[in-house]
Amino acid sequence: MRIPKIALFILAALTTQNLSAEANVTPNVNSDSQTTAPETSNFSDSIYISSLPSVQSMSHPEMLVSQAPEKPMTTLSTSNIDQIRGVLNDSWLGKIVAFTATNSPQFRQVAYEVASQTDAESEASLNLSPTLTLLNTLLLVATLLPPVTIGFFWLARRLVIKELVSEVNKRLKKISELESNVNKSKKLVTDLESHVLATKKSIEFINQEAKASKSSIEQIETLKSQFLMQLQVIISEAQEAKYQAIQKINSPVKSGTKSVKNTQESKSSESSDQQPGMIVDDYLKQGETLFSEGKYNEALTAFEKVISLNSGLSEAWFKCGNVFVKLQRYDDALTAYNRATNINSERFEYWFNRGNVFVRLQNYEEALGSYDRALSIKPEHVEIWLNRGILLRKLHKYNEALISYEQALLVQPKNVDVLHNLGVLLGKMQRYEEAIAAFEQALKIAPDKYDIWYNRGNLLGRLQSFDQAIISYEKALKIEPDQYEIWYNKGALLWQLERFEEAVNSYNQAIRLMPDDYEVWHNRGVALDALEKYEEAVASYDKAIKVQPQCDQAFLGKAEVFLKLEKYQEALDCCNHAISIKDNNYEAWLCRGRVSEKLENYEEALSSYDKTIALNKNSYEAWGRKGIILEKLERYKEALVCYDRALAIKPDDSESRRKRRTLLSELQEEKVLVEKN
Repeated sequence: MRIPKIALFILAALTTQNLSAEANVTPNVNSDSQTTAPETSNFSDSIYISSLPSVQSMSHPEMLVSQAPEKPMTTLSTSNIDQIRGVLNDSWLGKIVAFTATNSPQFRQVAYEVASQTDAESEASLNLSPTLTLLNTLLLVATLLPPVTIGFFWLARRLVIKELVSEVNKRLKKISELESNVNKSKKLVTDLESHVLATKKSIEFINQEAKASKSSIEQIETLKSQFLMQLQVIISEAQEAKYQAIQKINSPVKSGTKSVKNTQESKSSESSDQQPGMIVDDYLKQGETLFSEGKYNEALTAFEKVISLNSGLSEAWFKCGNVFVKLQRYDDALTAYNRATNINSERFEYWFNRGNVFVRLQNYEEALGSYDRALSIKPEHVEIWLNRGILLRKLHKYNEALISYEQALLVQPKNVDVLHNLGVLLGKMQRYEEAIAAFEQALKIAPDKYDIWYNRGNLLGRLQSFDQAIISYEKALKIEPDQYEIWYNKGALLWQLERFEEAVNSYNQAIRLMPDDYEVWHNRGVALDALEKYEEAVASYDKAIKVQPQCDQAFLGKAEVFLKLEKYQEALDCCNHAISIKDNNYEAWLCRGRVSEKLENYEEALSSYDKTIALNKNSYEAWGRKGIILEKLERYKEALVCYDRALAIKPDDSESRRKRRTLLSELQEEKVLVEKN
């Protein structure tokens, strides 16, 4: 291969530069201690070389030795230059140059000529241009050896592609890992959904098992009740057989022997008795089932069939009595219970139910006798003591009733019904504090019993604790908001507290529940009158009169409203209506007197006041108003007497006192004038 002359000159110059550097620079390490460069690509070596920093050190740099004294100091230390030259010599370019210089005498000669021509150049400038040298070397190699250059760029392209492929593979790997994680997440979601589905199925299965268990428990309870009933039947039959056996034993024994025929008849009769015994049991069970289903007539037919087959079965008579009670045939029920007690007098429930029937028949003494008989058999039965106490309370035998409740509480101290009835009884006995304590004890056990809250409110109202009573009523209304009597009583207490607007609202609620109660319409009219809503008050009174035309209080209230509206004739008509309904209503006569006074009909007013005083001698208002009329009629002495009577009844009656003082002053002045004349 022919090498151009210019190329040889360039290559010789580079070789000479290397040789000159080797002569002038003292290396830090000898050739024996140099290590082989790692096997890396030329692309990496070139980057490593070009990336060396050229920043000056803060310490004094190492001085390079130079033969020309006039040349300045170089900025690169000997060690740095040695490192750069070592790297260049170890590179493939350096090796190519060294190989060419060794094997080509012509190249060596040209190199020395170039070196001699460039000897005058500054050694420092050569040392300061490693990058330029490298570029020149690359340019020379590219010029001399195009295949090497192509190979170099092919290798660089391969490395770049390899790096790109590696980066793409890394990213694809991350994507695959991400997809794997997504797949795992989907699998987890699927597993979770399957677990949720399995859990739902388990819950459904548990619910089905619970329902089945509940059904089984109900069946067991039914079988238990049937067994107990059968046991009672067996016991009653055994007692009946015992009774009949005793009767047979006590009866006189007849002489003579039985024939074979009579023995056979006896056996046949025994077998016939056993067959109906099985049928009786079936009818008894059938009747109990029908009774529990509320089919009382069919149940009665079944029990009567039992009695027709075996009239000595006390249980059948007892159950017939229970059916008669449900049908409200109390006389028939009493007959059935009497038959049951005659057959078997040792069953407390027979006597207890008999006593309850006597209560419905209002035969209270017999009822008490039955309760006492039941307690003699079963003294620890709470319901018997409770019913006995209620009956004694109705008979106003409060002390005996109190004993019954106390006995019941000895058996069951936390029986809510007993505590409630005890509170009612203590309220009847006016032992209000003890009654409220009983109610509160019951409410601790059963705070959702509205009737206890209601009765507690009633007692607090009697104690004038109106605010506490209203709170108790509100507790009751939260439990049972549709109880008319609670709204009615609450409205009355709100009126007492002069909370008239709230009272009207309570009465409205009561009217919503019971619109045909004239009393609530009347009370509503009174509250509206206090609010000076006179037209609405008149309408409310009219509604009360429409529901109950004989409501004298509604006519009286209406008269009071007309009096305030100065409709005196309408007021007088209402007073006359009230008096026509109830002649002894002194308030109606008093109102009539006031209306007649406004109409200046003094004789009628005086007559009305006299009627008021005749009905109620302690009506201070009637005495005071009568005194005013007598004063207008110039009957002064009689007027003074009326004022004195009014002040005797009510000493703080300011109107009567003022009228009396004025009248006495006028009489005194008149007396003085008479004496002067």
